[in-house]
Amino acid sequence: MRPAAQTTTAPLSLEASAKYLSLSMIFAALIFAITDLAAWYVGLSACSMLVWVLRHRSQWQLFGKFGGVANALTGFRWLSIAVLCGFCLWLHPYVIFVLGILVLIADGLDGYYARKYHTTSVFGDVFDKETDAFFVLTYGVIIVERDLAESWVMLPGLLRYLYVIILSYVDRPPSPIGKSFRRQFVGMWMMGTLLAPFVVGPKIYIPGLAVAIIMILYSFALDFYSSWNGSEVSNRKLFSR
Repeated sequence: MRPAAQTTTAPLSLEASAKYLSLSMIFAALIFAITDLAAWYVGLSACSMLVWVLRHRSQWQLFGKFGGVANALTGFRWLSIAVLCGFCLWLHPYVIFVLGILVLIADGLDGYYARKYHTTSVFGDVFDKETDAFFVLTYGVIIVERDLAESWVMLPGLLRYLYVIILSYVDRPPSPIGKSFRRQFVGMWMMGTLLAPFVVGPKIYIPGLAVAIIMILYSFALDFYSSWNGSEVSNRKLFSR
């Protein structure tokens, strides 16, 4: 995961476009739930992300033509997840598991290179968060596509997009939330249970996924409550979290 940029304000267009990207991702998930075709989900997601990156191409190219090492690695992570989803029916479950682990490892590498080459930026921070959210939602889609569970497993992946949309319509956004052991534990549990269906049986991963959803809903609710009781902050501090 990439460290937050030194700059604490995000361009207004970046905030606005993140809302529309979130709406697009929710729409893509809805289309998948209706059609049960991962190809529609991948296509709509890819088009939405491409439009978002092109909309902010000046910020993408801030550290070079390909966005610098960190942004390029984040982009490769996003593309790898999309390709994995597109071919999930033809891949061995162990391959899906291993590729998921590699994507999570790369999540730490982009942050390392951003620090190493001093290329942290607000755009890179948001791009990293969007890729993390895409991973969670897409692995839920893959689980459903392979008939390992029902559509309810996509709920955790939709929460971040709903969060962004809700914040775009409130006059008083919440105070920034720092790191906590609770959020780190819930995040690790969520990632683990999304990978578990490809290496263990349903008697283990179904309860694990159910517990993960309960924990993440509780964590989100607790963060909403605690953050709204904090001090007021500017709308443009949304992405400094």
